[in-house]
Amino acid sequence: MHSCGLGHQIRREEQRFLGILCVPLKSREGWGCAGSLWVSWIRVNLIGRRNFWDLNPSVAGSWIWRKLCKLRPIARPFLYCEVGSGVTASFWHDNWTGNGPLFAMAGNNGPQLSGLPYDAVVRDALRGRDWWIASSRSRNPVIVMLKSCLPDAMNVFECQHDDSYLWKLDNHAPSNKFSTANTWQALHPSAISVPWHNAVWFKYRVPKHAFITWVVTWNRLHTRDRLTRWGLAIPEVCVLCNDLAESRDHLFFQCQFSSEIWGFFAAAARLNPPTQYMDCLIWLLSASRDKNLSLIIKLIFQASIYFIWKERNLRIHSGAVRHSNLIIKEIQLIVRARLDPLSRAQSSLQPGSSLLCTWFGLFQTPSPLL
Repeated sequence: MHSCGLGHQIRREEQRFLGILCVPLKSREGWGCAGSLWVSWIRVNLIGRRNFWDLNPSVAGSWIWRKLCKLRPIARPFLYCEVGSGVTASFWHDNWTGNGPLFAMAGNNGPQLSGLPYDAVVRDALRGRDWWIASSRSRNPVIVMLKSCLPDAMNVFECQHDDSYLWKLDNHAPSNKFSTANTWQALHPSAISVPWHNAVWFKYRVPKHAFITWVVTWNRLHTRDRLTRWGLAIPEVCVLCNDLAESRDHLFFQCQFSSEIWGFFAAAARLNPPTQYMDCLIWLLSASRDKNLSLIIKLIFQASIYFIWKERNLRIHSGAVRHSNLIIKEIQLIVRARLDPLSRAQSSLQPGSSLLCTWFGLFQTPSPLL
């Protein structure tokens, strides 16, 4: 029951490349693996002695390389460095303390104020068995912050195993396994729950009908009431009935023209839907206990919206006018065509219970064979 509005579109192209980016990032060992020709070439030709997180992608790199570099800000918060010997972990740029990169906390002057080079590794920060600033009495906020963030130096001094790079999602423990599904969930928390989701994005929907219904539900159609509020000098009257002002709720289905179309199908199914659009949308969720009729009435509802809006645009832009009976026949044709393959797939059901059987029993009389 989740859906999102027009302002919550997902940048899906970023997600396709995020998993690729994580291959070299989730394990720093990948950059130093002499057995990998790809990694060795990347290090020599594209990274060199620069810091991966700050480098400006070279024009010599491929399109995919530049695309991956653009995704660094997305992937970086998930990368956690588990320090071993500290000979490869970057002191300033890797998240090895659990507080994020120290360079982001200390600022550009951090290396200069502390005396530790910009490209230093964690091992470089040791002086004997303690950190290089352990004996400092400076009250500089950067030095005080660094001393409070640094863990016990003995853990690094005595450790012999290599540094490792793990993937950390939210409050989960760091892991050496990358999960596309969990990363997607971390990047895209559950959207606002809406009660009408299954009335719009139900299974077997017609995609273009569902989309226009979704736009209508968010009241984003360029109806005349909205256009006049934006300052356009146009008549507000509905072009379908030439009576009342055009709005979302008027078009669907308080307008005499549109109510004839929707009312024809509702009466054929012996249903009594609400007249307000949002009430009608919620009503669709429990319009009938019969599964066949429930699906058919949803398809009819969305097809009615699609063809009513299409007729409205035709009248405005071309001046062509069609009777509501022609719209009804067009809806019948489209819905029947959608039900035909679905009905054929119901081969396991008993005769007389198919979608087409329900359709012809209520909404349309079969044409006689010639």
